[in-house]
Amino acid sequence: MGNGLFLAKTSIHFMRLCTIALLFFLATPMLKAQDSLKFLVKPYLQYSTQSGMSVLWETTMPASTFVRYGVAAFNVDEAPLPMIVSDPKLQLMHEVRMEDLKPETNYFWQTISVNEAGDSLISELYSFKTAVNDSSAYAFALVGDTQSNSKTPWGWSVIAQKVWEERPNFVVHAGDVVDWGPDKSDWTGEFFAGGQALMSRIPVFTVLGNHEGDADYYYQYMANPTPEYRYTFKYGNAEFFMIDTNRDVQEGSDQYNWLEQALARSTATWKFAIHHHPPYSSEKDDHGDTYKEASTMGTHARNLVPLYEKYGVDFSLFGHTHVYERTWPLKNNRINQKEGVVYINSGGAGGGLETFAPTRNWFTLELQEGHHYCLFNIFENTLIFKAVDHEGRIFDSFQMTKSADRNATAQVLQPPAPIIGSEKYVFHDQTAVRIDPGFSDLTIHYTTDGSEPGLNSSVYTSPITLKESQTLKARAYTSAGKASRVVSREFLKTPVSPAVAPGATTRGLQYTYYEGDWRNQKQDYFKPANRKGKGSGIVHTISLDDLEEVSPSRWGVVMEGYLEVPRTDTYTFYGLDSRGLEVFLDGKMLINSEDENQLIRQIVLEKGKHRLQIRTYQQSNRRSIGFGFYSEEDFRIPIKPFDLSHITSSQH
Repeated sequence: MGNGLFLAKTSIHFMRLCTIALLFFLATPMLKAQDSLKFLVKPYLQYSTQSGMSVLWETTMPASTFVRYGVAAFNVDEAPLPMIVSDPKLQLMHEVRMEDLKPETNYFWQTISVNEAGDSLISELYSFKTAVNDSSAYAFALVGDTQSNSKTPWGWSVIAQKVWEERPNFVVHAGDVVDWGPDKSDWTGEFFAGGQALMSRIPVFTVLGNHEGDADYYYQYMANPTPEYRYTFKYGNAEFFMIDTNRDVQEGSDQYNWLEQALARSTATWKFAIHHHPPYSSEKDDHGDTYKEASTMGTHARNLVPLYEKYGVDFSLFGHTHVYERTWPLKNNRINQKEGVVYINSGGAGGGLETFAPTRNWFTLELQEGHHYCLFNIFENTLIFKAVDHEGRIFDSFQMTKSADRNATAQVLQPPAPIIGSEKYVFHDQTAVRIDPGFSDLTIHYTTDGSEPGLNSSVYTSPITLKESQTLKARAYTSAGKASRVVSREFLKTPVSPAVAPGATTRGLQYTYYEGDWRNQKQDYFKPANRKGKGSGIVHTISLDDLEEVSPSRWGVVMEGYLEVPRTDTYTFYGLDSRGLEVFLDGKMLINSEDENQLIRQIVLEKGKHRLQIRTYQQSNRRSIGFGFYSEEDFRIPIKPFDLSHITSSQH
């Protein structure tokens, strides 16, 4: 989500509505919301910096909106709110960015929404403090897995209240914000309802968990820097590296390369890596059933550990397993109390509780079962930590002081690897390739024949034009000749996939719905001869929203028809699904959700219509799929209904 908001200038209609709302507000400070215009999600804070703060909320009707705000003042009867940021567009979801604020300063603020009829909706008066100065003391809370569960449905609301009582400067959230990301009620009725008192005054920085399902609601409700699934932010003398471990984090992946450069640039005294999945874990059966077999004692997130150790990360914070665990400081898979990284699993802010393996792991220092949160207090080189349960009892605490020989900037002899980028990794004519060294004092050497680049290889100075299928490899060198690891990217020249001429078509895709246990038989299930489903019909968007109620257990859907594209070009597609998704375009598999490397794919298409088949097989009543166009700048763009069509049965 971009901020995209601006001060209203000349809209007569909007200014009239704003004037009405302000007159009502000044005349009747206790004005209540009109019956027709209410909050679906009350205002909450996001992405705090020393000079800015984002406010988001959702209304039940489209409305224009603005935020009134001002610096806290002494000896006043009412908080002064002289500044206004506004947006004249009528919309349900509102996002306003307050800029040019003073660091470490208390502000009061209030939202006003005005619908087309002139009804106004005025929020409570709230306050916040901007991010502190770099040299000031600060505190932040860590929560994870705030998703709901039936055994302790009070979990998140109780933890949120306890965190609010601590008055932290901000909160970091290690993912699984909700139980099911595509379910809007999980956001509006569970997460925001339970955390409103906290989130209306304290900003929360989030990462994606697996339960979010990478759903569009996450990007609607969270306001993080582009591309939002990964980003960094600074606070005081710390830097936070927010990572999506649902995506590929192996060495050479896009996220791995980005993180290496971000860590190499950091000069923060304290460095925190936040993601959902645990690199180290003693949980009972998430990584192998420890009552009958061996355990991996962690997940694929351990791929990131070499970067943490190389660039001086102090803490890796995560959730996923609904327990509390703190490790000894670790380096090179050993306890290292001088240079090690501390790993903290805090997954107890709401989800159903889990337990531990029957025997103790070598890396474990502290364990606890139960709902909880963590609090970090930092001043200069001193950090004070505590973990607190849902009743307010401290069950783990420690103090850490960084010594002078472990300073803010890691002493790294090997430079970070460069990043290879292009809009078209698949092309039919030619493509331009960029190589970003990350640092101006590094020199990039590259090859296009698959060989390892060295000091005698070509030097990168400007974008490279490729006209044939080639594998580009690159590495960075310092002036002293120290080399980074090699990065590689394949570029494929491919024929244009030709359009088809099906004749007259009607809007929408045809679908057939089935029931059955397809876990081990999905290929047979998708054979045309076996499509004796429970129902059929037409969908006008690539979603399951148009389907009638389906089985709460195992079921599947096949959608078929045509996708029309406006020009001959390279198109990038994404796929999303709660359990399983296969997308075929022109008879070839394009998306396969069982392979994380096949969730974003490129293909060259001729202008016109192309045969489209979408297969989804589900194992629960959590119904959600997504398929559309993708770009780094705009992220995900759903396919428009008028681009989808089918041949009716009478036309066959």
